[in-house]
Amino acid sequence: MLETRADISKAQRKLEATLRRELPRTALKNIGFPGDTRHDVSVRTDGRTWYWSSDNNKPNVPNQRRLNWFGIYREDGDLQITVEINTTYEGRNDQVAGFFARDNETGAIYLFHSGRVGGGTKGVSKSAFLAWSDQPLIDVADSAGDVREGVIVMPIEGLAATRSAVRYIDTIARFKQAVRDDETNSPEFQRKIGEFEDFYAESRGRRKGRRSSKIDYVSRHGDVVDAVCKWRKQKLMPSRARIVKNVLIDMGVAVGRGLIEVFEIKTSTSRSDVYSAIGQLMVHGTSSDCRRVVVLPDDGPLPDDLNDAIRRLDIQLLRFTLDEQEAHIIDGL
Repeated sequence: MLETRADISKAQRKLEATLRRELPRTALKNIGFPGDTRHDVSVRTDGRTWYWSSDNNKPNVPNQRRLNWFGIYREDGDLQITVEINTTYEGRNDQVAGFFARDNETGAIYLFHSGRVGGGTKGVSKSAFLAWSDQPLIDVADSAGDVREGVIVMPIEGLAATRSAVRYIDTIARFKQAVRDDETNSPEFQRKIGEFEDFYAESRGRRKGRRSSKIDYVSRHGDVVDAVCKWRKQKLMPSRARIVKNVLIDMGVAVGRGLIEVFEIKTSTSRSDVYSAIGQLMVHGTSSDCRRVVVLPDDGPLPDDLNDAIRRLDIQLLRFTLDEQEAHIIDGL
């Protein structure tokens, strides 16, 4: 986690420069939020997503912070905030939802969000959002060695850096609409929230976090899942089958309550990732006729012993590539 005033300030400047570049239009708009409206503020937009930033550091303001507001753009009428990813000026402050962190292996810096969403609507909460969206939480260490969990929103610089941020904003907007449409009150979804909370309660304190030498993969995880989902839907689906996701599996195909296919997507072809994928597929693909698929980046052949293990356990291998815009499945099945 970035904690010094100088590091956080530099990261914020780079974030704003990236967003100005990739959201090239300026528009004068009112921004409405519960209990108030900001009038005639200059937002950045690409016609689909908008962004606005300002200081909120007057002496009488509790939790002084830099405001980073994001939302869905509309040409007519006032804008509404989809999510605030505000950042503190110095140190660690868990009451402020946004923070910056550096991957020590690559030096790349990312904007994180706690996953806490608001808006004043009953049913809009962090647990409900994370259970609904299946967003992965990453463990970030502060200078004291303590961990804060967060969702990677975007790298603060680089080509197409805002792609993952746009996806995240769209996901929050769709979740809030689902709450308004009463889609999250079903017993099935309430059970999913319970499973999500149980999973993180059980693993908190002993999880190592999802570290990777290619942590950009994590920020693009949704692109890979979407590509696998699209690829699978193009194939013949069994009668009454549906695509499913949850905190335990990246993707699956279910008929009723039973999994008939399970997919595990991994960051690399390293032994630790392949070992982990094999274990997850065997734990969650429990029925003898469940199809198990490991999805790996196309970065070279696997060692012979790993290939032999995958074949022996009747696990299928699917490869993908990533470019600046999307993930692509290499169909070898």
